[in-house]
Amino acid sequence: MPSLTPAGPDAGLTISEAADALGITVDTIRYYEKEGIAPAPERGPSGWRRYDPSTMSWLAGVLMLRGTGMNIQQMRDYAAAYQAGASTEDRLALLEQHHAAVLERLAGVHRHLSALERKIDAYREAIHSGRQVPSP
Repeated sequence: MPSLTPAGPDAGLTISEAADALGITVDTIRYYEKEGIAPAPERGPSGWRRYDPSTMSWLAGVLMLRGTGMNIQQMRDYAAAYQAGASTEDRLALLEQHHAAVLERLAGVHRHLSALERKIDAYREAIHSGRQVPSP
């Protein structure tokens, strides 16, 4: 990640630097800002967006939520709750609700993964013993 230490009159990262640091596109950052999911960053004297450590941290959190399957509307709701001054307890409840949904999906993935591993074992056994490969 590029240095987040302010330097010069336009302290902070440009949108391109922020996107590179986060491994996303400039368009993704703009989308999250337009949707109210990420705060609009301060602008430097040049008028360019400047992403400070706080804004970068928020964007990283947005990416974590998206990466765990939170949909855009839920992300909007979370951001709106934060911006409206919702209590820590209320925001915690939103995150715990999402956490439970992630665990449920993960359990389903683990069940499917176990079935896949059994199928792979059956194919390997069939190949090793010279028997017919099992049906799909």
